[in-house]
Amino acid sequence: MKTLSIVSLSLAVLGTAAQDSSPFSIFNQTGRLPDGCVDGYSAGSDTALYTVPYTYSKVLSIIGSYKNLTWSGNPDNTVTLNGTDNKVGTARTYEASGARVVETITVYDKPAVGPYEEIHTLAPLSIPTYNVSFYADYDGTTATPICNGAATAFNLTINFCATNVTTATAILHMLHMMDAQGVGVLLGNQTFTSCAAINSTSTSNTTSDSTSSNTTTGMGSGSTPAAFTGGAGRLLTSLIFVAMVTLAAGLL
Repeated sequence: MKTLSIVSLSLAVLGTAAQDSSPFSIFNQTGRLPDGCVDGYSAGSDTALYTVPYTYSKVLSIIGSYKNLTWSGNPDNTVTLNGTDNKVGTARTYEASGARVVETITVYDKPAVGPYEEIHTLAPLSIPTYNVSFYADYDGTTATPICNGAATAFNLTINFCATNVTTATAILHMLHMMDAQGVGVLLGNQTFTSCAAINSTSTSNTTSDSTSSNTTTGMGSGSTPAAFTGGAGRLLTSLIFVAMVTLAAGLL
């Protein structure tokens, strides 16, 4: 019965996420998020750490355009900008499982030698299936070259307000981990284990393009998806994950 519940809940997610406008007249009128958390929302924060065994320049070739979210699973030409690419104040808009996602750049720095830093706001979103809404005034990605430039460490941190912090944290953490994994998948899906291993492989010229089933992150080990999906797919996947966690806790 619980398996059927997970399937039913995950299917019900499609088309249920939508932009939440009712408590946010400030945002609707000016595009600026309210200061602090509005009534009914509580503050939360999450950080996802992930390292890929690819150079900073290769990583930038994937993430270096604010309009390009292929690494997050959004096909070309599905993201629109209201201004100039990679400029503070520019907002990007895209669809994910029926949600209209709006993210506006507040900080953008892409030096040739790193680290890369991109911070944006996240406009209010609501996911009625899980009775959760959230928004963020800080959703940041940094990419820092390590291992003498042979690898790149991601730090994806978000400070948000949510009606249910626990559920929002689970969703946002999964989305960010899938984003970072997506970069690695597009660059060859190799595993980062240590700087010594990369340097040894590079020296012996035995680097392989073979895929791997496990990844090592700054927070431990996890599985690499057999097939990467993002955008609508990643939102659905994260919500299935939330459903499984909720069912395991006996809450459904």
